[in-house]
Amino acid sequence: MDQLIEFVGNNLLLSGLFAAVAVAWIFYEISRKLRKWHELGTLEAVQIINRQEPLIVDVSNSSDYAKGHIAGALHLPPSQLEAGDQRLDKYRDRPVLIYCKNGQVSPQMATRLTRKGFGQVYVLNGGLAQWISDQQPVTRHKGAARNAPGGKGKRKNRRQADKTGTDA
Repeated sequence: MDQLIEFVGNNLLLSGLFAAVAVAWIFYEISRKLRKWHELGTLEAVQIINRQEPLIVDVSNSSDYAKGHIAGALHLPPSQLEAGDQRLDKYRDRPVLIYCKNGQVSPQMATRLTRKGFGQVYVLNGGLAQWISDQQPVTRHKGAARNAPGGKGKRKNRRQADKTGTDA
């Protein structure tokens, strides 16, 4: 015990850093256990999509969404979700798979959804970047998502949209 006290006394910076990392790790583990949403890898997300047909929500910015997204995903940027967008409210009983570009924003948005009363919220670990890295398909189609609020919307064909310069 005397050697430990001497070591700590001689290495205050190292001991302080160790204590800070230990406290941060404990805090992270406790918060992870208390959160009400679940983090999924790509394989688990595919299984959820195939078995439970969740509402898929992309919380990326508009330009990232236009570059590619999971087929059927509803685009709902964080600003709209934070502003109290109510399009999702009628889907509280349905599973929700939420993702962003790289997995940094979606956990915060998942927490917001659970606070709004959504019971089954899943976050794609690593976001769309991991999805693509795992060689899963993405789409660039602009139109109402098959599982999004409002269902199948009217869509102009790509040639017509290109000619008019407008989106459907």
